[in-house]
Amino acid sequence: MHQMSGMARTRKLDLARRGAHRCVSEETTCSYPVSDLGGTSFLYSDEQLNGPLDSTARRESTEISDLLCTSTLRGPSSVDLGWKNFAVERRTILPCEKPEVKLNHHFLILWDVRAAEGESAYRSGRFSPYKKYPNSITTCLPGSRPAVRSRFDHEVIVGAIHPDFIVGIEEELDKRPSGSLRQLYGTDAPDLRNLLRLLIKESETGGPCGTLYAESLMTALATRLVYAARSHKPHTSSRSCPLPPRLLRRVLERMRADVSANLDLATLAAESGYSRAHFLRTFRAATGQTPHGYLMELRLEKARALVASRSMLLIDVAAECGFSSHAHLTTAFRSRYGAAPSAYRRGL
Repeated sequence: MHQMSGMARTRKLDLARRGAHRCVSEETTCSYPVSDLGGTSFLYSDEQLNGPLDSTARRESTEISDLLCTSTLRGPSSVDLGWKNFAVERRTILPCEKPEVKLNHHFLILWDVRAAEGESAYRSGRFSPYKKYPNSITTCLPGSRPAVRSRFDHEVIVGAIHPDFIVGIEEELDKRPSGSLRQLYGTDAPDLRNLLRLLIKESETGGPCGTLYAESLMTALATRLVYAARSHKPHTSSRSCPLPPRLLRRVLERMRADVSANLDLATLAAESGYSRAHFLRTFRAATGQTPHGYLMELRLEKARALVASRSMLLIDVAAECGFSSHAHLTTAFRSRYGAAPSAYRRGL
């Protein structure tokens, strides 16, 4: 019988624990249109960290709570996944008057469901009405957010980005846009909107696609924000040079060493010696795929071999190949090979 690796056994135990309270949809897919600066996580309050364990209590981002003041969480928070430098949550903002507040992070607010109406304070202290339409984006920069009055419940999806992450992304750009960042006020920004929705989906389904996928989305979101907040279009070169063969081999060897490992973008970029942004471009130019897409192909190749060998239960195959659950394996396997693993095995 095939022996599971230590990391795969750990993953299997983790999946079993999470399976009791987290359902990963069969419809979950891991695709994105196009990280971690080291160590900054979005944590919850001291009361949540040190208080008595309450199985009904939800952990949430203190940064987003401080921004919105009176609001309720409408789903799982990405805090549960331990993502670094970024948090995303679905919230309902309750009617009330919110005082001026000092912000230390960048925020993106996607107005959801229905139009949001209220009033925002000027420097003089007087209030002016606002109306934000569904699917539009508002951003808040580090600094002071003025007092606001909301008349009705507002449904929103909010992303919070650590300022050091934004600085790091700007430093990695081949052509850094000029000028200072400006706020967006109910702007139609399809790229930002779509990336934020992909991140909230990944968060609310329990992070089935893994760290590499989430960090690639975060990098894309921060990059587009850097340009959108300056009213610039992202710089695109007509042709990117591929990652040199020697460096590509190093990266692929790192991936193949253990396909079940939850690799992050910084680790793979370090193997190439390039920045994350440059690594993403050159890897795609060399392989025609994103790093996450290539890793998924490696996982599926190994999964097909194990399914065909009939030496392991399918839940063990999922753990051995780095899938977050049996359901995640089934969805990806069916998409790639046209049949679920169980049907594929029966047909051999």
